[in-house]
Amino acid sequence: MELKDRIAAVRKAAGLTQEQLGELLGVTRQAVSKWESGQTTPDAATIAALCEKLHVSADYVLLGKEPGEGQGAGPAYEPPDTCPCCGRKVSGSICPGCGYQIPNYPPRGPRYAIVATTTAFSKSPEAVNQLVKYCGFSQEAADAAIARYVKDMARILLRRGVDDSAARYIAAHMDHGFFAPEIVEDCGEEEETLLYKDKAFPSPPPATPPDNSIGFWGVVLAVIVALLILSFF
Repeated sequence: MELKDRIAAVRKAAGLTQEQLGELLGVTRQAVSKWESGQTTPDAATIAALCEKLHVSADYVLLGKEPGEGQGAGPAYEPPDTCPCCGRKVSGSICPGCGYQIPNYPPRGPRYAIVATTTAFSKSPEAVNQLVKYCGFSQEAADAAIARYVKDMARILLRRGVDDSAARYIAAHMDHGFFAPEIVEDCGEEEETLLYKDKAFPSPPPATPPDNSIGFWGVVLAVIVALLILSFF
């Protein structure tokens, strides 16, 4: 794996688009694209900033060395047997429950929590399903959390104690219109404190943008209405 491939790998593991990584490092999306295609190479200061922001080692980015490699640091890192996002058992690199790609390096840096921040007015079955699939809620706990969210119009904690990659993945897969998820740093505070902390960094865009199309029958209805209007002239 070359430098360009490792840059792309750590970006994807952090759940960032090329544009988001560019914003994080103060460069353009085109610059990131050129790094990942091998057209150009970032300078030392930029690589240092990338390692700091994404919590990866410079040895890995520059040389491809995994943490502890060649240092007699003990056994190689073993990926977790439970998904960092939803907590389900995993036996490979992809969670069968929520689809999260398990990083092949140990988590580094701060831990984060994801908080639902909007005022919801009606229960959403899809929101309940998202809590179960991506946040590890049981069906009963998800129903209760959404009911409280709607009834009390209060913020709820979606997930806590996850690394930045998992936090971005979860936030991207939650309904942004219903939850408006924010990512905050989790330093072990009480839940009530976490709910109102300032966000640590911007939430990623939705993984699946809302479908704004009107569909086939919408088109048919529009044509019928247009024909009826024309018939009066």
